[in-house]
Amino acid sequence: MVAIPFRIPRPRLGRVLLPLLVLALVAVSIVRFGGYADARQGYTVPQDGQLESALGIRFTQAAVVGDGGLVELRYVVLDTQKASAFQNDTKHPPRLRNERSGKLAWRTALMKQGHELRPGQSYYLLYLNNDNAIKRGDKIEVTSGQRRLAHVPVR
Repeated sequence: MVAIPFRIPRPRLGRVLLPLLVLALVAVSIVRFGGYADARQGYTVPQDGQLESALGIRFTQAAVVGDGGLVELRYVVLDTQKASAFQNDTKHPPRLRNERSGKLAWRTALMKQGHELRPGQSYYLLYLNNDNAIKRGDKIEVTSGQRRLAHVPVR
């Protein structure tokens, strides 16, 4: 009797390699994009109850805008009468001092809204960023009269 060799079928390379590649792609995607949450630190501006009581506003944000040429200082109205007095005092706007370098931004454009201020509403002041005195990541001191609010982070 003649023996016929029994041949075991081999799986094709594609049937094994393709599922392995798909599994590797899924694993890399999970590790790269979905393995953890990457949240930025929260942005908080220091508060000073005496300053807020005197001016009728709360500073909420300082940001370098306009391709670095302007600094925007945002605030929320707490007391409309005091905030109106603050906004109408065009001769003495708050000054911004970079805590790291000591440079000042003092030339401002007061944004007169043309109507009564509303409590809880946000408003802003724009400053010319003289010689790039203030940069993103710096901390500034906001001075209004004799009152100061230090360590305000700049976005």
